[in-house]
Amino acid sequence: MAPDPNPTIRPGPKAEPSNASSPSEDPSQTEETTLVSALSLLHQMHQKLALLRESIPHMVQPIMKASAYPTPETLFDEFSKRTLKASEDLVDFTKLVSDGRWVFDKASTSRRENGDESGEVKRWKSSAPLPHYLKDIAEGSEAVGKDKEAKKKEEEEKKEKKRLEAERSKERELEIAEVKEFESEDVRRGIIEEFKKEHGDLEITPEEDGKVLKVAIPKPVGLTFSIDILQPTAESNRYTVSLPTSSYLHILVLRSITTRPNAGSLKYLLDMIATYKTIYKTKCNKCNKLTQGPKADLPVIRRLKRIAKLVQKESKEDGGSSQDNDKMDTSGDNKVVKGAKDANPKIKKEPEEEEQPKEENDGTDDVAEVELVEEFWVTYHEGCAA
Repeated sequence: MAPDPNPTIRPGPKAEPSNASSPSEDPSQTEETTLVSALSLLHQMHQKLALLRESIPHMVQPIMKASAYPTPETLFDEFSKRTLKASEDLVDFTKLVSDGRWVFDKASTSRRENGDESGEVKRWKSSAPLPHYLKDIAEGSEAVGKDKEAKKKEEEEKKEKKRLEAERSKERELEIAEVKEFESEDVRRGIIEEFKKEHGDLEITPEEDGKVLKVAIPKPVGLTFSIDILQPTAESNRYTVSLPTSSYLHILVLRSITTRPNAGSLKYLLDMIATYKTIYKTKCNKCNKLTQGPKADLPVIRRLKRIAKLVQKESKEDGGSSQDNDKMDTSGDNKVVKGAKDANPKIKKEPEEEEQPKEENDGTDDVAEVELVEEFWVTYHEGCAA
């Protein structure tokens, strides 16, 4: 019999998939093999995704550095190659995700079956080595502990900030009395002598028969200020200052001195000049930075502040007499440390506060508040003081 030239092919019986494992297979071993395959596939996805993140910068690099190519044709060829490579990487990643869809389905099923009420999924147990991105997750508990420490530190900083704000709420700035009259020669001589005692590291030299007073700050600052001493025939009581050079830093310093308040006070001027001894170290009180702007400007503005603030003071019942309360015992060595009023001569007590009647401290309150006055210099950049 001759064979049929167009035979009809009929499908045979379809084999049904068997869910039952053979007696020789260990279900736990099969599960572990599946998990290892899933982790390997996810690792490949992670690597390809990391490459895709760099594909666009890699692709446009020839355009960003067009001047490095001799001709437009070579630039276009390089750009075309990189574009095709990025497209191929994207196709490979899409195909890999499509082929590994079963991993995500298995993860969803595991989440439904093994998740507890809180939604937490039990970890898969496998003897296979963990990829680096899973190690980061496993070490996440340490990061959680660090986050708690950071939050605790942040809360402590907030409490400290609130405490400082509460202290500032008890402060008020006092106006500094302005010298409006001409200072006599005796007054100026006393101011200069007192300044020499307080700032022995500065060289103070009168010149031109006392018409000019030079104040030299040693290196590394190396500034020499010339102060014109007022003459009886002067029309203004304002002290003028000059510097021998006109560098950018000198211009900033002179601008700050020229615009100072209380220009008729020689003491204010000398104390202000003395603050420039630390011009290369003192940070701005507002931005807390040493330099600012494209020219790295230093904080050259100096202003004297006078603050009155309320401080707590123990009563006689708890701390003895009021004089003893201004001193503190240093816990064990029986040495006495001076209080703020004694340690800093610039901190003064308001006279009206000293003469308050005793009935205020002898009442029911165990702690009284005393107003102290403190003077200090603040520093700003020109941009911060505006």
